[in-house]
Amino acid sequence: MTQWLPVLGSLIVAGAALVGFLVNNATSRQAIDAADARHQQTLEEARRATELALEAGGRREHDRWRHEAVVAAVSTVLETSNSVRQQLWSYHRWEVDDDFELDRVGSDIHEALWGCNGTINRLRLLAAPKIPNQCEDLVSTLGAARNITLQYLKLQLDDEATSEEFTEINSLWEKAIRKAIEQERALVNATRAELGIEALKDLPKPDREQVLDNV
Repeated sequence: MTQWLPVLGSLIVAGAALVGFLVNNATSRQAIDAADARHQQTLEEARRATELALEAGGRREHDRWRHEAVVAAVSTVLETSNSVRQQLWSYHRWEVDDDFELDRVGSDIHEALWGCNGTINRLRLLAAPKIPNQCEDLVSTLGAARNITLQYLKLQLDDEATSEEFTEINSLWEKAIRKAIEQERALVNATRAELGIEALKDLPKPDREQVLDNV
C-alpha cells in the first residue's frame, strides 16, 4: 500500500495544479473578455464622438452657406429697391413729352421689380417666412409708388389737370416712398435677427426732407 503513496501524492499535486490552471485560465479569460468589452466600448464611444463632430461640422458649414445665401438674396432685393427709388425720384422730377416715354418708364421699373420674384422664392426656401414676406411687401410698395409716379406723369400730359390734383398725387408719392424706406430698414433688422446679429437702433420715421434726401 505504501508503494502507491508517492503515486497518489503525485496525482493529488497534479490535480491541484490542473484545478489551479483551470481557475487561472477562467480568470484570465474573464479578464480578457472584460478588457475586450472595455476596448469595444472605447472604440464605440470614439466612433460616436467622431460622427457627432462630423455632424456638427456639417451643420456649421450648412448654416454658414445658408446665412451667406440669405445675405446675398436680401442684398439683391435691397439694391433693387434703392435703384427703383432713385429712378422714381428722377422720373418724378421729369417732364414727360408723350405716352411712349411714359410706357417705357413703367416698363423699366416693372421689369426691375419683377426680377425680385426669383430671389424672394429662394428666400422662402432658406429663411424664416418673415424675411421673404417683408421683401414681397417692399416690392409691392415700390410697385404702388411706380403706379403713382405714372399717374403723376400722366397729369403732366393733361392740360386740364389742377394744382390740387398735383398736390394730392405728390402727397401719395411721398407716403409710398417713405413707407418703402421704413420697410427697407425693417427688412435689414429681420435679416440681422435671422443671422443672430443685434438689430439696428430704431430710427425716427423719415419726414418729407428725409424722403427727398434718401431717394
